[in-house]
Amino acid sequence: MAGKSNTSATFFAQKKLLGKAHTSNLKTDGEEIIGSNIQAATSLIFGQSIPTSPGTTLYLTSSVDDSSDATVEYVPFTLQVLTGTTYDADSSGGGGGSDSGESSQSSGPHAYKFVFPSDYESNSTNPRKGNGSFDNGSLVHEKLGAVQIVPPFFSQDSPNPYIIKIFKDDGSGGIGDEIPLLDNIDWNVDFYNGILFLQDYDASKIPAHAKAFTYIGKMAEEVISSGSSGGSGASDGNAQYLVLSATGSLANERVFTAGTGITTTDGGAGGNYTVGINNSVVATISGSQFSGNVGVTGTFTVGGKPVPGADTNFFVSGTVGSVGTSTRGTAVFGGDVVISGSLKTNKEMVFNEKLSGNADGSNTLFTLASTPFSTSEVSVFVNGQLQTPSGIHTFQDYSVTGSNVFFTTASIPEVNSLVLAIYNKVT
Repeated sequence: MAGKSNTSATFFAQKKLLGKAHTSNLKTDGEEIIGSNIQAATSLIFGQSIPTSPGTTLYLTSSVDDSSDATVEYVPFTLQVLTGTTYDADSSGGGGGSDSGESSQSSGPHAYKFVFPSDYESNSTNPRKGNGSFDNGSLVHEKLGAVQIVPPFFSQDSPNPYIIKIFKDDGSGGIGDEIPLLDNIDWNVDFYNGILFLQDYDASKIPAHAKAFTYIGKMAEEVISSGSSGGSGASDGNAQYLVLSATGSLANERVFTAGTGITTTDGGAGGNYTVGINNSVVATISGSQFSGNVGVTGTFTVGGKPVPGADTNFFVSGTVGSVGTSTRGTAVFGGDVVISGSLKTNKEMVFNEKLSGNADGSNTLFTLASTPFSTSEVSVFVNGQLQTPSGIHTFQDYSVTGSNVFFTTASIPEVNSLVLAIYNKVT
């Protein structure tokens, strides 16, 4: 079998990408009249927004804004040879020829697979780690699209953070020198399946590591499913729905009438406090959980601690649940769990706390002993020198997520460095 010519293969691929069928090598794409497309299932399509300027600290997750879920994570992948891809590209049958563009080279592997690090789960902040897809040592291409690398067209920053970086081994299994994107081995990556291809094999430039962003958000199928009740309200049999007018299709729906105020019923000390709209109970709060009034001026305590503010109004929605937000004078609740003492009511300054973490010249993750009241109220010092946090300047030394402090690659503390922090913790 002679095999497809370069002309046929090129025309087929070009016309497919342009939404046209390929029916003749004598026709340009503009002359083709039959349409075509590249199919994709909703389970394989990104369902949440991708940030245009994500942080490039290893294992850091990024989102489009502070109120959105993180959707990308910067991961240090290892690269392993893909079996069956070793050949001499400039020999007969290897793609060589006078017009092939192949450089003079020896036989060697031309494809490599992206593999999650063996200690990925212990370093990652990805909420989906260990779920069968984002696992220690797992191969991207074996996940059949459940794990995908984010391509560069999601950003126009210069340099583009989504451009993959590949590196040689440093001789001891670590990350060595970078192999530039325009290196003459002519490499490229399939972002969907995590496969690196080298056009020209060079024994002195064998790729062993890669740094790339992987998508960790919800796929379109999950987003669509979570936003739909299937027409019967059966997606969650315990859910209650507040609607402007009766639908007849939602289970446990409550109709809100415009202009009708909120009504409350106090069950007495230790009893239940109900909150309703148009005499339809929306929420029931256990009286033993709090003291004071709901929906009127008064005081309110959670877990025995008062919420700041002499005149505090409270608004309750849904079956009483997790604390949503709390600010001076207003507390908003929603969800389906019991109110507990987790409101941020007071804070205490911590001075010169030594962070947990190994200052070995390569570690980027250090940990505070307590959760900060706010990530913006954390100051970090390395050997007495104040570090620059995220959001102040185009350059940053570190970022804070929960009680974790992540240093950027350029600002990793040197060996035996003393890393201290001053911050407000929740009390």
